[in-house]
Amino acid sequence: MFNSHKHLKRKTPCPGINREEFIQHLVDEYYTTNNIEAQEQVTANLANFAYDPLNWPFLIKADAVKLFLEILEERNERLQLHGIAGLTNICLDDDIYKYFNNPEVIQQIHRLFLASSNQEILINCCTIYQFLAKDNKSNILPAEILLRVQNINTDSKGKNIRLSNITSLLLLDFGRRYEFTESQHK
Repeated sequence: MFNSHKHLKRKTPCPGINREEFIQHLVDEYYTTNNIEAQEQVTANLANFAYDPLNWPFLIKADAVKLFLEILEERNERLQLHGIAGLTNICLDDDIYKYFNNPEVIQQIHRLFLASSNQEILINCCTIYQFLAKDNKSNILPAEILLRVQNINTDSKGKNIRLSNITSLLLLDFGRRYEFTESQHK
């Protein structure tokens, strides 16, 4: 549910919690704790905050986007899920959209997508691909990604309707590319 500043003021008890400070505190806590459960809880909270556009400026200012990208490289699957979910939630922001068009960022998402078998991670990666590819159809999804999408789509039929639907959409939009069809015949 999206909030407004007026709604938040009404729902926040006096003396209240400053949302911007709280988000910064969560980011700081992630970096200062060595407790993996605390890090998982912090990143889950940050990913949830990313769901509401009202929080996007606070998340950007607190460098939560950088944190989301960093944890994509972690070995902990929960942290990876929180990172990709946070990125998926915030990728509609115009400034973040520009940030995503960085080849290094896209490569991080590709690496996670190719390495993971977690269906929630795969759904989030595909959602980001679908969003980012709207303006950049030729460069965002190389043949190896499209082949993985096709394999996931075939494997998920009847098992995970969300994963099957998002991979079907990607294949419908991007599956006719020359590189993809040529690599299928090799």
